[in-house]
Amino acid sequence: MAETIFHMADIQLTCPACGRLQTVSEFVEELVMACPACGQAMALPARKPGKPGLKLKQREPPRSCEQAVPADAPESADNVPALPSLVARRSASLARDTHRVQAHARRVLLSALIFLALAGGLAYIRFYGGWPGMPLETLKWYGMLAVAAAYLFVIGLALRDNMFDGLLAIVVPLYPFYYLFFSSSAVFTRALVGALLVVFGYDTLLYLQGWAAVVVDAVNHWIKHV
Repeated sequence: MAETIFHMADIQLTCPACGRLQTVSEFVEELVMACPACGQAMALPARKPGKPGLKLKQREPPRSCEQAVPADAPESADNVPALPSLVARRSASLARDTHRVQAHARRVLLSALIFLALAGGLAYIRFYGGWPGMPLETLKWYGMLAVAAAYLFVIGLALRDNMFDGLLAIVVPLYPFYYLFFSSSAVFTRALVGALLVVFGYDTLLYLQGWAAVVVDAVNHWIKHV
């Protein structure tokens, strides 16, 4: 019988006939092999079966269009919705977005018409026709009160939409009007406040300027006599 010597993963066999040393891998499947020098049969020693190698995971073939996926089935790599379903979802989303854009465009157009009508009517009452039985100064006061009420209302609107913008509207003068016309989506409120500012904004500015001058004079007088 051939002499066997083990070295790591190799097996060294010595031919019993000619004495030649032959190195064989331990992973060969043959049980008997011939000596390459003299042809003498050499029996390989019994070996433990090796561990099976790693097998790649085989993906299932793609589903056909006829194999419908249940609506309540969980989303996974092996459970992908069919192409017609994806197209239908995309079409429905696009239709909703288009409808939303069209509705917003209609609201903007309607708010523009409201602004023109309201600003034109108030301007006619303020500068030309007046209000029957009401002095012009009283009409100005009512207009300025309406502007002040709109200012406070926009502050509340900013607080409702965003706390940061609400705080800025409280602290920074005239920021509520900036927020309304450049950040807010309340188009009808914008039309109403815009019409009030067009007609009574100048009167309000003159009143605030006079009131600020009175406050400054009072402070200067207090500083001089203290």
